[in-house]
Amino acid sequence: MMKSNRGRKDPEDLRIRAEESLKSEPDRPGNTRLEEANSLHELRVHQIELEMQNEELRGVQNDLEISRSRYADLYDFAPVGYLTLNKHGQIIDLNLTAARQLGLERGRLIEKHFQYFVLQPDKKEFLSHLNAIFDNRERQTTEVRLSSIGGGQFHARIESIYAERDEGAGECRTSMSDVTLRKNGEQALRKAHHELERRVEERTSALGKANEELRQIPSKLISVQEEERKRLSSELHDSIGQTLAAVKFWVEMALKLRDSGDGNAALNHLDQFVPILQHSIEETRSIYMGLRPSMLDSVGLLATLEWLRQECMKLYPERHIELEVGIAEEAIPKNLKVNIFRIAQEAMNNIAKHSKAEWVDISLSENGGGIELAVSDDGVGMNLDTIMQTVTATSLGLTSMRERAELTGGSFLIESTPGEGTNIRAFWQTEVQDQLQEGSIN
Repeated sequence: MMKSNRGRKDPEDLRIRAEESLKSEPDRPGNTRLEEANSLHELRVHQIELEMQNEELRGVQNDLEISRSRYADLYDFAPVGYLTLNKHGQIIDLNLTAARQLGLERGRLIEKHFQYFVLQPDKKEFLSHLNAIFDNRERQTTEVRLSSIGGGQFHARIESIYAERDEGAGECRTSMSDVTLRKNGEQALRKAHHELERRVEERTSALGKANEELRQIPSKLISVQEEERKRLSSELHDSIGQTLAAVKFWVEMALKLRDSGDGNAALNHLDQFVPILQHSIEETRSIYMGLRPSMLDSVGLLATLEWLRQECMKLYPERHIELEVGIAEEAIPKNLKVNIFRIAQEAMNNIAKHSKAEWVDISLSENGGGIELAVSDDGVGMNLDTIMQTVTATSLGLTSMRERAELTGGSFLIESTPGEGTNIRAFWQTEVQDQLQEGSIN
């Protein structure tokens, strides 16, 4: 507020100034009597004093008008709304900012109840705030949602104090700040926080699942190893074991014929034994090729897949099997070759045992920055929802195929519908394989 240099002067000082001003006036005629002259002098001095006081009062009034104008500007155009309410919540006075926030002219807002602008869910909060002002007569703060006349809504921070009016009645003086941006920011922050918590929970769950799967790997490896030993034992017993027993029997018969002096019969017996040995050799080759085809190391994966196709065609001549290759041998990482072969081999075993397919397609190609193995057939298909929840998935080798793909950094997908065949796809990103190879080298 502007300060004035004007103020109430001391009477003696005012008198002195009036006397000085009077000296500058022309002298009165000399024939005036002394008593009259003195009276005139006093009257004139008093008149000058009054004129000086009036001048000073006009200056003070001007200063007050300037101060009042500045106060009005500060009040009306403040960045926050100011309101004066009675104990019933009626608006006694408000600044232009508050009127603009409520969307109505200031004059039309006088005597309106402020709670009219408070959204229904927050009315109780505001009335509690208002009652606390008049009951406790202490500063109170709250936040409510308001609706302006134009229909717009905003969050408002209400801060109020109690004040005594001149006539003795109390009033509530309130500041109203629009905190919508802050509220929106807080809401966005809470949403981001909940989203982060959700993702953390998902990641924690995924990590827990991955850890559980990792803990199960040793037992799965043991189970797979035992299953492989069981299969190998059965094959040895059913093929080579029986063949060796037959060899023993034929040799013993030849020796008995020789000892009885019938050498020609013994030789003829041994001649008939040669096809049995040849069959035993083929069965032995089939077993070790099933364990790990030496062709993978000697001629590569592509040639081994062609060998697998031909072997399946020999065993099941009624099926037509196509192999499509769209990748060079050099582009296939070494650590993937045996896994690609095993997945293809397991898929072909399933087709042979369960699909009743007439047409089978095997495809190995570069696709979308990676390597894709696809095996599809036109067989009877299956209900995946049912099978994946039972031990059938394990007996069909679906679990082992998925694990082989995922443990080597790939993905596995199987699509099948009863009566419409089955599609199996395994995919390995080239970038991931490069990282895995670099890690194994380091």
